[in-house]
Amino acid sequence: MRIKIANCPDKDFKPFVERAALFFAKELISNTKIRNNCVTKIRFDAKLKEYGYASVEDYNTKKEPRSFLIEVHPGIGPRKILATIAHEMVHIKQFIYKETDDNLLSWKGKTISSDVDYWEQPWEIDAHGREIGLLTKFAISEVLWEVFDEFKNPNLPIVSVPIKWKK
Repeated sequence: MRIKIANCPDKDFKPFVERAALFFAKELISNTKIRNNCVTKIRFDAKLKEYGYASVEDYNTKKEPRSFLIEVHPGIGPRKILATIAHEMVHIKQFIYKETDDNLLSWKGKTISSDVDYWEQPWEIDAHGREIGLLTKFAISEVLWEVFDEFKNPNLPIVSVPIKWKK
């Protein structure tokens, strides 16, 4: 997969974004031929009202989606940015394998009512469910706890943290 990145909030963070997107693509899109013929543009946009969004931008001659856009809010911090990219890459996988359509109206051939709550939409269950595993695998592969404060080494012993309540 070719990755293009626009408006990254930090030039030193850009390589992490690119490596993360390529890592997630390899994890999610097992067909190398398909993966190598896809392009994903990741654009950071502070005007977004949500963490991120994925969409199909273009198709190949067989009308299969092969060009995608991921938009991410740049102000959510490195961990959430990478988690959002993982989440949105799951949606790209869903588009590629025709698990859902471009308008998110069906799931694996079955029409889904527009009344279904966001948290119960099958494409969101899939994306949220895979997001943390993808992010954790990438963090381990990159030893991200040595780079960013927001990441912790999952192999260290658990440190007890008291439950704190807001008053």
